[in-house]
Amino acid sequence: MKISIYIAASANGLISNSRNVPDWLSPEYGTGMMSICQEYKAVIMGRLTYDILAPDYLPLTQEGTTVVLTTNEAATSGNSTVVFTKAKPAEIVQMLADRGHTHAVIIGGTAAISAFVNAGVVDDIYFVMEPVLFGSGLPFLKGVEAELKLNLLGVKKLNGNTVQLHYEIVRS
Repeated sequence: MKISIYIAASANGLISNSRNVPDWLSPEYGTGMMSICQEYKAVIMGRLTYDILAPDYLPLTQEGTTVVLTTNEAATSGNSTVVFTKAKPAEIVQMLADRGHTHAVIIGGTAAISAFVNAGVVDDIYFVMEPVLFGSGLPFLKGVEAELKLNLLGVKKLNGNTVQLHYEIVRS
């Protein structure tokens, strides 16, 4: 199974501001995120990302699988695509494969991305670089000791100030 990350970042590499409010994101980021989620039909996110998106902005509402990482075993959703779990990345990858998915996308946040990167199951990363700088906020990775080499697959200008960088993780 192929695992991608699709994430917006400030020009100084933070994926959220200290207010944890996504008011800095371009419409093009939102369009791209929804498009990749609809294409892959398997989305992985952390609980904080879910809380920001649910219920009105979840990318999958009718079909597919939305995996939300949480330690809250009592969590529920009115959306039939949502699966709450505290499973490890390898178990989540297997669960998605068992459901017939061949590709999944992680859309946030730091803990979810870091867990999957640490597990060595991420294949590629789409960074949408937004023209903003934060003095503080959430880093892209936390608690990741590995040094990963990236190979640039593509650069796309999304609007006058926003670019998308697509990298694959180089396996040695």
